[in-house]
Amino acid sequence: MKLRNILFSIFLIFFLINCHQETEPVFSILENKQPLFVCGGENSGHYYKFIQNYFVDQNGKIFLWDSATGDHIDVYDDKGQFLFPFGRKGEGPGEFRAVGNAAIDSRGNIWISSGNRKSLKIFSERGEYKEDVLLPKEMALSSIMKMVFNADDDLFLLCSFIGNMISLYRFDIKENRCQLIHSESKRINTGLANFTPDFALDAEGNLYVTDTIDYRIYKYSKDGKLLFTHEAKGFKKERIVEEDFNVFSDVDFRIIRFPQHKAVMGALSGPSLYFPAIFGINIDGGAIYVWTSRQDEMKRFIIDVYDMKFNRKCRSCYFNWIKQNLAQIVKNKLYIPSIENENIQLTKKVGRFTLLNFNDQLNVYAVSKELSGKH
Repeated sequence: MKLRNILFSIFLIFFLINCHQETEPVFSILENKQPLFVCGGENSGHYYKFIQNYFVDQNGKIFLWDSATGDHIDVYDDKGQFLFPFGRKGEGPGEFRAVGNAAIDSRGNIWISSGNRKSLKIFSERGEYKEDVLLPKEMALSSIMKMVFNADDDLFLLCSFIGNMISLYRFDIKENRCQLIHSESKRINTGLANFTPDFALDAEGNLYVTDTIDYRIYKYSKDGKLLFTHEAKGFKKERIVEEDFNVFSDVDFRIIRFPQHKAVMGALSGPSLYFPAIFGINIDGGAIYVWTSRQDEMKRFIIDVYDMKFNRKCRSCYFNWIKQNLAQIVKNKLYIPSIENENIQLTKKVGRFTLLNFNDQLNVYAVSKELSGKH
């Protein structure tokens, strides 16, 4: 009888936890659906086909480029006013093969990965070419997925290698050497089913790295020591199914099944058969925003919002891309390409691998006061 009561109590606890998770309110991340301003788009004079990577500094200055061409970078101020372009297509000094990622150091220098996997290009804050810096051999020939400076001008680079290896390095520029911070190769990445970790830095320079399988976030000190791991127990990952390969046609925006979907699914096994539990992380104003793979009925992704001690404060939601976190949150502003689509009849027919709209402009919104008050 006593054992039965104990088992019933355990069941009741789990039941109540699940009920709480299901009924917990979800706040919109936006203060207003109308953007504060937009970079690019119709009638702007600056046109982009595909915005995937961009950079926003702590003063709100925006560095934006077209990932379809990658031949130059446009600079906007913190109100969205166009300032100047710099760079051009080519292989010479100050020229780009294809802009991949960018970061800015404490002196305002702009560091750019541009298709040459052996070096980074450095420009002044006015867009004047300065020099190329060779990468250490450990990072050479990798694809740089993300790069961020800390306050000490240490450069952190997330590198993807052939064979599913993904590594996060700390690059000591003065010594031209690197330190491995985090590495993983457990997920099979193939075709559309290609996922990489995300990472963010807090005000003290600590790093937060997402797992590509489970709801797990690794916190490292700025010198690479693992401080702790945050895990959300009981998070049910969702399996990749054929419907997830329903994508928009590049030609006429019809919904089609990705032609190679059977080959992609056939190459997956084990944990790689599932979407990552989390795919993005942002840190701003004493809050940690964790983008989960769960979606609401409008195909917006659920965001778990924590304080800096990983006490969950609330849940929020917005559109994003499960293959790569396209959102940046800086000083209570959300920067994200124009991928929102509230046509439920249309979006419910497409899978999670597709973008829901043409990402040809960058929208900037105020983060909800309701949400920021939860921090």
